[in-house]
Amino acid sequence: MICQQLTVLLGMACHPLDDAGSVALIETPFRFADGDSLPVFVEHVGQSLRFFDDGGALMHFLGRGIKMDSANQTRFLRQAALAHGAAFTDQGELEIWATEATASSAFAKYMEALLALVHWEREHSGVSQDAELFVEEVALCLAAWKGVQSVERKPKVTGITGRVYELDFDVDGTKVLAISAHHQSASSALHKLVDIRGLPSNHLLDALVVIDDRADPEAAKSESIVLGSVGRVMGMQQLQTNAGAAWSAVH
Repeated sequence: MICQQLTVLLGMACHPLDDAGSVALIETPFRFADGDSLPVFVEHVGQSLRFFDDGGALMHFLGRGIKMDSANQTRFLRQAALAHGAAFTDQGELEIWATEATASSAFAKYMEALLALVHWEREHSGVSQDAELFVEEVALCLAAWKGVQSVERKPKVTGITGRVYELDFDVDGTKVLAISAHHQSASSALHKLVDIRGLPSNHLLDALVVIDDRADPEAAKSESIVLGSVGRVMGMQQLQTNAGAAWSAVH
């Protein structure tokens, strides 16, 4: 079992993800700037170990509104990874390979690479200013619609991979994500919800995605069709209408 070895070597909690125990999630105390946990997985491949993120770092950046269509940005991320002995695969996974003898040092290098990306995110001016402003707009509307006491910020939900996601709101038990109509943001939300719903205990979880449909209604409509397969979707215009009606009813 891979976890038995790594728990002793690394001193961190390890959770097997398959019956054979050849793939596992490593639980670390490190977080992205918004509180999302850093994705750390390990698998046994022949005589080697591979530490990887399952594409989680890039998906996180996309979900926070960071556009990855700039060659300079992706080049910087790849160089940051290489500087610590890790690399991005063609599929967008951050990985580093090791033997059992070098597992401890390889893990340290992998974490250094991930933390370099976290540092880059914190310094990336304007990374998620628009996204954060939208989240605040949604918070105001939810509070007006459902009442301030009903809105809890940043609830944490675990997916079938073992990854812990920090969503935007919990409103009377409904988990809420607030996203732009950009395809990358919608893809990140879809990835999170598929992982979350994959866990049997989350099958009945009520999820609501609030999508900003004010600037590009057609794009929002297109993304909503796909997101509707994993949760309810509401346009920001409808949320504003609901909030306005609730406000008028009590004034």
